Amino acid sequence: MTAAVARRIVCCFVLASTAAVGVARAQLNTQHLKGDAGLKAGSQPPPHTYVMFPLLSLYATDTVRNKAGTKLPLDASITTALYAAKLTVVTEKKIFGGMYGFQVLFPAWANNRLQGTEIESDPGAGLTDSVVQPISLGWRRQRADVLTSYTIYVPTGRYDDGARTNTGFGMWGHEVSGGATVYLTGDRRYHAATLASVSFQSRKEDSETKVGNMLVLEGGAGADFGQGLLTAGLAYNAGFKLSDDRIDGLPEQLAPAKNKSFALGPEITFAFESNGNIYAFVKVNVEWEIYARNTTQGHVVQISATMPVGPVRLPRQ
Repeated sequence: MTAAVARRIVCCFVLASTAAVGVARAQLNTQHLKGDAGLKAGSQPPPHTYVMFPLLSLYATDTVRNKAGTKLPLDASITTALYAAKLTVVTEKKIFGGMYGFQVLFPAWANNRLQGTEIESDPGAGLTDSVVQPISLGWRRQRADVLTSYTIYVPTGRYDDGARTNTGFGMWGHEVSGGATVYLTGDRRYHAATLASVSFQSRKEDSETKVGNMLVLEGGAGADFGQGLLTAGLAYNAGFKLSDDRIDGLPEQLAPAKNKSFALGPEITFAFESNGNIYAFVKVNVEWEIYARNTTQGHVVQISATMPVGPVRLPRQ
């Protein structure tokens, strides 16, 4: 049970999903944070209040690939960074049999928001977009957890149409998610998970530009050790643009092909425990994009600390 505390993290920052037509034109990004859900993507934390701080997410790339997978001859070297805090509440209240919860992410600072229409190495730092998840429902069974949620991305970041210093996306986003974590053994030690998320975006501020709908699959396979104090395994994320972007001023027939990518890498979550009480969980994961079409190809590193408001007791053995 304790290993579930840091299972599900939903954030509002997209780390590099660009492609190119020529040098400047590219696929547009959504606000979903790649590689965030991790090994137990289909599980909800047990009822409690949790504060995540800090959340650090870094993405580095120097490569853009076209629809054939060929590396484009342009300088795409860039590193993006996000610092944020998040409040997660899971209640005892049930809706349709699932535990009701909600989340709010507060962006503290970000640099280099890749919009997808340009690769800009130094747009500066500032407030980025926020995220509110007004509802998440989680079901727990002996051999599986199930999770569904609805998330709103709020354009609180700096954005001016056509500017090269944007730290936000200038659009509202809506996302519906659903998935499961399946336990491969009766003691729930070994597990595999997948969470599917579909996002829909409004037009960007003062523009007819509209990002196409996006499907993201996230999850992984791993194992728990030491009463759930340590979780380790291999995590993945995959993104697929479902509909074409509409770029203001670009003829529809010239719009770039839909982008897609797949990333894979290790993840570890460990707990700080004393006298049978859990005081914090720390998660570290690195995922390398091993497949990319019409997008950048790089790697993401995420480090986060999640603290229960009041310690969580270890279950009795």
